[in-house]
Amino acid sequence: MAKILTQKEEQKRFSIYQPELPFPDWNQTVSARYGHGTRYDILVPTELQITEGMPMPQKVKVQDPLLPYNGIVPNGLTGFNVARSLYNKGIAIVDGIHFYLYDNIFSCLLNSPVTYTAMLMNVACTISTDFSVYMNWTEHDKRQSVWRNQTLERLWRYNGISVITNVSWAGPDSYTYCFQFIPKHDIIAINSMGIKGDPDAVYFWHKGYDYVISHLEPKLILRYGDKMDGENETISRYFTNPVIERLHNGR
Repeated sequence: MAKILTQKEEQKRFSIYQPELPFPDWNQTVSARYGHGTRYDILVPTELQITEGMPMPQKVKVQDPLLPYNGIVPNGLTGFNVARSLYNKGIAIVDGIHFYLYDNIFSCLLNSPVTYTAMLMNVACTISTDFSVYMNWTEHDKRQSVWRNQTLERLWRYNGISVITNVSWAGPDSYTYCFQFIPKHDIIAINSMGIKGDPDAVYFWHKGYDYVISHLEPKLILRYGDKMDGENETISRYFTNPVIERLHNGR
């Protein structure tokens, strides 16, 4: 039998600052909104294993492969931090959203995944999160970042948000879990920001990129950051950081 919440418990449950996590089996739909935006009933399937802070569970439940992306292809990309600021000012977000930022800028999603799902219900499309996967991290930390990226994408897709899969990797030993749920011949996104000055990072970026091309055979890649030597430009659409672009142009 479902528990009857008191008014105080209900207010706490639906707080945009402290959502009640983990979600009990008897209630997989949570009413939430971000700021003064629209309140939505957000579906939170228990198989996603979402808990406060979103640490990777000791035993991860098996998930189905992602379905191919069937939403729009954005003409522009806006960083999550800018998009959130615009949303708070009541300004419509017309571009797609990206998370090619420092992790701490969007780590708020981990403590309030439902709240930010409600915010993203108002955008045309978003690229999935880009929690970092570094070569020198422990295997657990790398897998946890990948799990977080995949789990948030699934949560958003369950709620009808158009999500383009962000594809990231560390070394070849990470390919099995970084790429395992991504369908072939899909639209994906890849970032190259911040690696050109590091020969090792460039080398492993190319290794992973070549693996993506040969094994996933994407039909379109949304590429954020500088062009890299040897890319397949015929299937790529490039987006750049406008701040860095202005610096390059001396403005």
